[in-house]
Amino acid sequence: MVTGASRGIGLALVRELASRGCHVLAGARHPSEARGLQAAACEAKPGVIDIVALDVRSDESVRGAVEEAAGKVRALDALVNNAGVFPEEGDERLEDLPLELFEEAFSVNVVGVARVTRAFLPLLGAAAHPRVVNISSLAGSISRKEDARHYCYSASKAALNMLTRTMAAELRPRGITVVAVTPGWVRTEMGGPQAPLTVEESARSLGRTIERISPQDAGHFFDRDGSTASVAW
Repeated sequence: MVTGASRGIGLALVRELASRGCHVLAGARHPSEARGLQAAACEAKPGVIDIVALDVRSDESVRGAVEEAAGKVRALDALVNNAGVFPEEGDERLEDLPLELFEEAFSVNVVGVARVTRAFLPLLGAAAHPRVVNISSLAGSISRKEDARHYCYSASKAALNMLTRTMAAELRPRGITVVAVTPGWVRTEMGGPQAPLTVEESARSLGRTIERISPQDAGHFFDRDGSTASVAW
């Protein structure tokens, strides 16, 4: 299950996982408007990519997505919490920053992850080797923060990293492995045109890493290639 699958890294990851032989449930807020995702589903073999209506900010939408998923699969091997927002310009001063942007960032990047993960726990628990992969960012690394940019996004990703650690501690005894992964700086609407990575390059690395995640990795913060050497909490 990949949330935020209508564009960017999410869409590229759906394509990548499908190419690896996975049955992918692709969550999108407005499936009828997700042209790229619809095209990916049509290009794949029948039944490989199923598009599911999913708004991570809505309890009702998430419940509906779980019901739809349960009608298609009996277990969920991996939940990729990719849906995210970057609500600010990034260079606002604290005095000028609209505080409601914090609420927007946290509602999707943190609360949305908690909402979706707990709703999918029954399907995850039915899998032999279930994984929860939270798409985080180096912007959430407290030890590396040395600038005054991206107040809302950075704070939300730092909170996501703590959520990852907390969920990992609770769910590890239940056999569910929870990790955080940074996809790198990627050329998307969020990442901007100066980013060095294409969505396809990021997705290829993420796909390999998702497949390799083991119970011993619970609570770790990985780079897209599965390394912890270049990332720090």
